[in-house]
Amino acid sequence: MPTGKGFDSVVGVRKEAAWGTPLAVNKAIPFVSEDFDVEIDRTADEVLRGKAGANPDSDGNVRVPFNLPCKLTYQDVDLLIAVAMGAAGTPAANGGKYDNTYSLAEDCLYSFTAAVYKAVSVWEAAGCKIDKMSIKGSANKPIDITFSGAAKALDLASALNTLAVVGALATEDAAPKLMFSDLAFKIAPQATALSGVAETGINSFEFSLANNLKLDDHDSTSTSILEPVRNGLRAVGFQFTLPRYAADTFRGYMTAKTALHAELVWTLSGYVFRINIPRLTVNKAAAPTKGAGLHTVEVDCTCWTDPGSVSASFTTENEFEIKVTNGLAASPLV
Repeated sequence: MPTGKGFDSVVGVRKEAAWGTPLAVNKAIPFVSEDFDVEIDRTADEVLRGKAGANPDSDGNVRVPFNLPCKLTYQDVDLLIAVAMGAAGTPAANGGKYDNTYSLAEDCLYSFTAAVYKAVSVWEAAGCKIDKMSIKGSANKPIDITFSGAAKALDLASALNTLAVVGALATEDAAPKLMFSDLAFKIAPQATALSGVAETGINSFEFSLANNLKLDDHDSTSTSILEPVRNGLRAVGFQFTLPRYAADTFRGYMTAKTALHAELVWTLSGYVFRINIPRLTVNKAAAPTKGAGLHTVEVDCTCWTDPGSVSASFTTENEFEIKVTNGLAASPLV
């Protein structure tokens, strides 16, 4: 009998045509861990029967939350990025590669099937909707990206995603990993074009999207969740750390409530991964003393919409966009 081992594991994904209708996965992703599980509401039996012992609980509604940390490459998780953001453009040829833009949509309409090969069985999660996406990095390390949300159902005996199907997926990355050392970060007041601004050196960052999906709605038709939809305003945050405290620049931006714009750009051998942020403000710029060593500067920002495209560098009016140059000749959402 097989024994499940982490190094044997594979996660395959595929965009669904209809929420919750599983498809055979066709693409492995560079994941580092996964957690797909079932949560069942249980109701205690409160009937008194003349004895101290309790009868079994009754099963109620079912939820399938997931958390999927990956390494960010120049194209291997583009499907999940596009699903999280909600919109993808049509790729345009650029030499031997293709340019595309992933944009924020008003509604999160896309879902995907995930299938996890665990040697003993395949865990198939259908109807995966992404509520949160986080991109983070620190000096001298590859960039991490994590997706979390909820699926409609979890099946350990799928006729579509069998051990043979998922085990046959190619697991080598199609493109290089993003490294922190390949990052160019620029930030300035909105009226100052970033093309003429010097890079700001940072030693860590985290960029996060929260879609604010309703993940736990049920009705009388089923114990499964209703399709997750947006339940309020989305939130986009950005935190970064400067390795040395040498000026009060960001403290000044915070005090003056200065509208800034910023870009994080990775490039390598013709590949590009770019996060454009047209408008952000500083919530906090701290330089705490943590012992006898150098002070660092910890900056916390909120990213906002930019009505009228005030930014001198970007045209998007949303909180951010992601532009890529990679080997994908078709939109991941097609």
